Amino acid sequence: MYVKEHSEQTGAEREIRRRISTSGAITFAEFMEVALYHSDGYYSKRGPIGAGGDYFTSPVAHPAYGALICVQLETMWRTLGCPSPFWVVEAGAGDGVLGEDIVRYIRSHFQGFSETLMYVAVDRVATRERASDGNRIEWISSTGLPVGGVVGCVLSNELLDAMPVHRFEVKDGRPFEVYVGLATDGAFVERLVEPPSPGIVERVSSVQRQLPEGYCGEVSMGLRSWMVDVAACLRRGFVLTIDYGYEREQLYSDERNRGTLQTYYRHTEGGSPYQRVGRQDITAHVDFTALIEEGQQVGLRPVYLTTQGEFLHSLGYVQMEKALGDWGLALAVHRANVRAMRRLIDPEGLGKFKVLVQERDSGIQRDSDLVPGEGVTANLGSPVATSMHLQAGQGSFVAF
Repeated sequence: MYVKEHSEQTGAEREIRRRISTSGAITFAEFMEVALYHSDGYYSKRGPIGAGGDYFTSPVAHPAYGALICVQLETMWRTLGCPSPFWVVEAGAGDGVLGEDIVRYIRSHFQGFSETLMYVAVDRVATRERASDGNRIEWISSTGLPVGGVVGCVLSNELLDAMPVHRFEVKDGRPFEVYVGLATDGAFVERLVEPPSPGIVERVSSVQRQLPEGYCGEVSMGLRSWMVDVAACLRRGFVLTIDYGYEREQLYSDERNRGTLQTYYRHTEGGSPYQRVGRQDITAHVDFTALIEEGQQVGLRPVYLTTQGEFLHSLGYVQMEKALGDWGLALAVHRANVRAMRRLIDPEGLGKFKVLVQERDSGIQRDSDLVPGEGVTANLGSPVATSMHLQAGQGSFVAF
């Protein structure tokens, strides 16, 4: 375990230590919540994304990502009968790059859709100044979704992996919960506690095999409340969730018998979550089976689950890459944009992320109803990377 000198501790670490000293060991979920979301925690600081931060996301890789999502949103709009307004509520909007790319592409390529679009960006932490630049994006600071009656789409990109998770370890054939305490020398130590939180028992019992002795894993209890919030927000339309994770039997497999918890610091895996507390990212893979099940409980029907690479191809990725040639870019700039776009579909990187679409009262009969027609994909223009996006080859990309 790890301990730092007091002078190096963030406010988040000091708060964790205070809670343990006052009330005893805490769940890992509480540890993660404070480390990430305390006022002096990881996400309260500016710039975690990009070459100068700790990780890359698809929106900053290339604006083609937002443009292709725009194609999907326009298809959803048509599927719903072209309602006006059509709301897009982006949860965990972060630095706002995705929303700006979506709105910009809609304006330039889908005029009719543009006239009906209402884009709301929600984030619990303000990570950049919200300039009023006429981009028609309304910003809301909130931990939940403080809007209701939405006809449109609730969108999230790499949000659920940052939800605090409870950790467990199988001992004597049953799960024990991992708590975080303090040793006599001040180091963080893990303690196995029984009985575990009920959600852990429920999740472990739903796995179709006996987890072996010493197996470690994570459970995100927040997926249930998240789906409740989404259902309360969405009256009619779709939920589009993009994140890294697996279906349950893959998530709790022998291959991942030490769990999926990861930390990131300056584009490299950061090691123990108990070092650099409040200065490094902490994530865990999403259980998409749980997300589907919780959605069904609140009236959200799954439409399809696929990979990001397959998703973007279905929306016209090939045509969009070809359309880069229409800009007459210098050869080096053109190649840099192509390399950046291909990161989005890389099967060993961003391309293996999962995409889940759920619906409520949309009237669609099959998943193919959400595939745009050839008349749309055949004429797609391509955006070009700007100063908001990474230059191809800038930094290194961590494949989850």
